[in-house]
Order: sequence, then structure tokens, then C-alpha cells
Amino acid sequence: MSIVIDLADYRDITPKEDEIRLPEDGFIQCALSVSGSNAAANELVEAHKLLSLAALRGSPKARVERIKLSRRMTSQQVSQAQEALGDYLDARSAR
Repeated sequence: MSIVIDLADYRDITPKEDEIRLPEDGFIQCALSVSGSNAAANELVEAHKLLSLAALRGSPKARVERIKLSRRMTSQQVSQAQEALGDYLDARSAR
């Protein structure tokens, strides 16, 4: 199962005062839903990226869940998730 979140309406990961803020819980719930016990490797990578986005926004729960998820992932998968996060943030800042 894959879930796609389109964040095209958001200029960057830190919302401005006049922007509607996507709740960190939305990132966390999506990540947890795709990272179940039968999740494929690419779903674990995506879930880690989503938890990292929520953690960047200051969510302590996301940090805890990301640590739990990391324990189920290979070091290569964690590296892929970090690279995906970097690519996402670079794309956001280029706008």
C-alpha cells in the first residue's frame, strides 16, 4: 500500500504565519500507516522521510517514531530516506 501526499501548496517545511499549516500528526499518521509490519522497503523509506519532516517541525512524537522505525530498517534504507528528505527540501527551497 502506498500513500501519496501532495504538498505542492506549501512553500517550505516551516509555514509562514499566513499559511495553513499541515499538522505534524498528519505526517506521523501517514508514516505509521505505510510502515506496517508488511511494508516494502520503499514504504519504510517514505515513512522515515515523513517522520523526519514532522520532526523538523518540532514534533517529539515524530522523533520517537522515527527511531523505532530506524531500528527496522537497514543502514542503506535510512541513507535513502535521508537523501529523499534532502532532495525534497532542496526542491522546496528552489521555488
